[in-house]
Amino acid sequence: MPTIECKNVKVSYYKKKDKTTVLGLDHFSATFQNEKFSLILGSSGCGKTTLLRAIAGLEKYEGEIEYNGLDSRFIEIQRRNLSFVSQNYVLYPHMTVFDNIAYPLKSAGTPRDEIIERVSELAKRFELEPCLLRKPRDLSGGQQQRVAIARALIKKPQICLFDEPFSNLDHTTRVEERRFIKKALMGSLCTVIFVTHNMEDAYNLADTIYVMDKGQLVFMGTPNEVYHSTHPIVRALVQNNDDLL
Repeated sequence: MPTIECKNVKVSYYKKKDKTTVLGLDHFSATFQNEKFSLILGSSGCGKTTLLRAIAGLEKYEGEIEYNGLDSRFIEIQRRNLSFVSQNYVLYPHMTVFDNIAYPLKSAGTPRDEIIERVSELAKRFELEPCLLRKPRDLSGGQQQRVAIARALIKKPQICLFDEPFSNLDHTTRVEERRFIKKALMGSLCTVIFVTHNMEDAYNLADTIYVMDKGQLVFMGTPNEVYHSTHPIVRALVQNNDDLL
């Protein structure tokens, strides 16, 4: 599985309205280790989503993003074996849960027996077996999120990118869904990068936390190191989250 290395990555947006340039990423550098749960923490607008989009090949950037030392710009997006889960579930409303999960395999021409086996395995892992014949409108928010994550994992990706997948869930459901995603990704042998502004997500999921501010990496460490950090930006994030708990 690939180690992802970002070297002085810069993303700029030109605002036509006032003819100014805004930096989405400002010479961001970090290494995301394979088979580890890397979590990007930061307030809204700090560049978290822009970074995921650049890694996925959905955003133009300056600098370098390498997969195991190979410049990602030389790897076609469809050949990156990458899954991207956003905060919007983007489920197909006319399809059953089974067909939503199976869609990437059907599109790839996977044999029917293999599709049934792999969907059944993920449905069991995510406790979705009773829901397989339902439509997305008949599911709870947490169940819809699990279907989206199961669909992302069905093709056994080497890289999993998560953009605040729990943002639309209440606190109780969020706690439950963390349990599911941690269980699902344990031993999956993929490189995971998970974006959030929620400290509880960070403490419960991450091997390493990368704290961002204004498009830059300002701190990196274990959950315990982040919690006890004296860095002013990190302290503000910890205190703001503690006030909400």
